[in-house]
Amino acid sequence: MAENLSTDITKVEPVEAWKPWQPAAGEWNVKWASHLFRRAAFGPTPAAIGQALTDGLPKTLDKLLAGQPDAKDRVDLLTETGKYYTDPISLRTWWLYAMTEGGHALREKLALFWHNHFATSYSKVRSTKLMYEQNVTIRKHALGKFRPFLLDMSKDPAMLVWLDSNRNVKGAPNENYAREVMELFSLGVGNYTEKDIQEAARAFTGWHHDIEVTTFEFNRALHDEGTKTVFGKTGKWTGEDIVRLCCDHDACAKFLVSKLYTYLVSETPPPKALLEPLAAHFRKSDYDIADLAKTILGSRLFFSAHAYRKCVKWPVECALGAIHSAVPNRVPLGDVVDPLAKMGQSLFTPPNVKGWRTGTDWLNSATLLARNNFAEKVALGEWSRGPIRRPNPNVFEPVTPVPSTPTRPVDGPSAPPPEAKYDICTAIFSTKPKAVAEVVKRMGELLYGESITPVQTKKIETFLLTPGPGVQSTPSLPPSVPDPKRGIIKEPPPPPLPVAPEPKKPGDPPAKKEPPKPLDPKDVKLDSMEFKARVREAFHAMMCLPEYQLN
Repeated sequence: MAENLSTDITKVEPVEAWKPWQPAAGEWNVKWASHLFRRAAFGPTPAAIGQALTDGLPKTLDKLLAGQPDAKDRVDLLTETGKYYTDPISLRTWWLYAMTEGGHALREKLALFWHNHFATSYSKVRSTKLMYEQNVTIRKHALGKFRPFLLDMSKDPAMLVWLDSNRNVKGAPNENYAREVMELFSLGVGNYTEKDIQEAARAFTGWHHDIEVTTFEFNRALHDEGTKTVFGKTGKWTGEDIVRLCCDHDACAKFLVSKLYTYLVSETPPPKALLEPLAAHFRKSDYDIADLAKTILGSRLFFSAHAYRKCVKWPVECALGAIHSAVPNRVPLGDVVDPLAKMGQSLFTPPNVKGWRTGTDWLNSATLLARNNFAEKVALGEWSRGPIRRPNPNVFEPVTPVPSTPTRPVDGPSAPPPEAKYDICTAIFSTKPKAVAEVVKRMGELLYGESITPVQTKKIETFLLTPGPGVQSTPSLPPSVPDPKRGIIKEPPPPPLPVAPEPKKPGDPPAKKEPPKPLDPKDVKLDSMEFKARVREAFHAMMCLPEYQLN
């Protein structure tokens, strides 16, 4: 950790903050590797952490920026298959597979950021084809240069539909895109005037989509070729010129760096001076996003208390991070789409042109319950065992009501263990823990990259050691004994019938229930089904702690 940075963010020297972190011996550890994978990917897998500790920070960061060796082949295959998803649910599932199987987690992580930056929604576009094509464009530029990125998004058919570009014609300019390209996509509020928007709207006249709504089309007959003045510069500007002028504006680099700082470093607004070297570097590189990401993710500030656990996980980060933490195999990602919606993030459907409200706005009573319910699914391995059958919207199919039953009994023995490929105990017990305390420590490393607090550790250990459903909740029967005369195994005698309690008399105080006493750790068999069932419940509880919601 860059300990010699001031603990007061206002006193951190900007130039020092963005210098590469060079960890001393022992400083590059599980905690900081996990921190990097939470921000630069969708959470760490145990294998990724092990490899990162072997490789060291510089090599790990280079691998994140480059992606896996076969990432190009993977994305080509995903791009080809994505053409055939024709409903929003399938398209969302497809992107989740791109995030987890695309071989380039950092690119997908930034694609998610840019999806919110250039927020466009299926709710108005009403075309999975256009939303898919926009996603491909975003992925193409996610780690590229911002200038061509902004130009391509300005001509993107989904964006043209979303912001009513076909209504923007000579003599009656529509200001929607001109306003958003400045306010939301390049400059930020306060760095342009209403006159700039009006003039820029004239420059974008004729930037339409074709009649089939498949591609960009410049309608010269509806374009205003007159002189316009934007940002104090006068000329017969076109849409391309407005994109160029926005990127040339002094505010552009500062605005983009500020947004990426919030996403990758901290949601606490920094002093403006802290971002000045970063913005200058970004502008000098001609808006090289990969170079900016490398500078941020390798910096001394990133590996300090100013960044650690300073962002609330977006729902996609929360869900995929939960899966990556300990689930040993691929899960059916179609099972993740509905929980994400309940957590507040349906991919391809941001709520408005400003995108999702992030930070603590992700968290309320409903979305926290959805996160906790999803954590239970992960911890208990309750995944569907086959493809989900989607209803045909064009055919009426009567629904047969299914009685609601709990997935496992409220009292009594626990449910059968999940399939091995979904069982979190595989990762938890892979280090062969010898004691309950080691089990708890391992769970903390998988979920947080470090041990949980001593108070939380004590509570989890007590839970694991306290008898209850699934942990010695019923007395064991005497063992069977051989019958030498008959050569068979005799069944044990049935247990005695319980004695009915004495009837209560009026005025009798209620019977006191003695709370179960914790077991001696030496008496717990760590490899028993009963204890592992308890471990899964404890893992769920740890995933619901407030710290787990932080990135």
